[in-house]
Amino acid sequence: MKINKPAIFLLIICIIFSFTCYSQQTGEKIVRNTVYADFASRGAYYSVNYDRLFRRGEKLNWSYRVGLCLMNNVIAMPLGLQAFTGHNEHHAEFSITVVPYIEKYTKLFSAGNLSDKKIFVIPGVGYRYQRPGGGIFFRIVAAPVVYLDPPSDDFWNMDPKIYAGITGGIGFSF
Repeated sequence: MKINKPAIFLLIICIIFSFTCYSQQTGEKIVRNTVYADFASRGAYYSVNYDRLFRRGEKLNWSYRVGLCLMNNVIAMPLGLQAFTGHNEHHAEFSITVVPYIEKYTKLFSAGNLSDKKIFVIPGVGYRYQRPGGGIFFRIVAAPVVYLDPPSDDFWNMDPKIYAGITGGIGFSF
């Protein structure tokens, strides 16, 4: 059985940084960490993600996301920022995700680099189910997917393409 070292490393990092805090007003337990699998219609079709709540506001909560996707000869790393409403379990979510995507990544640092680098930018709006005290996590986001594929010799000369996209994730908050 082949062991996926990057996925194990990501899981260990998530466990190390799993902290909880208590709200000053009510004393209720507020969890800040989520690990989930995300599935997308464009780009990295799946990824394993760590989401961390870093600010709990009066009207909006803020979290960041770091993910990893390894497929055949592709590696992608979704990086995102989410703002979501409410303090109960049902939330409207607004997000921006940038996905660096590299095909033929095994040749990335070799002579005569043959890897193909792409970027997906995904500003989304959706629904997020996440209890303040932890447990099951679910999200679904609809978004335009901005696809950027720069030529190898001129990174800033990109011809963007826009596609409709949808992503969904399921996991666990702790």
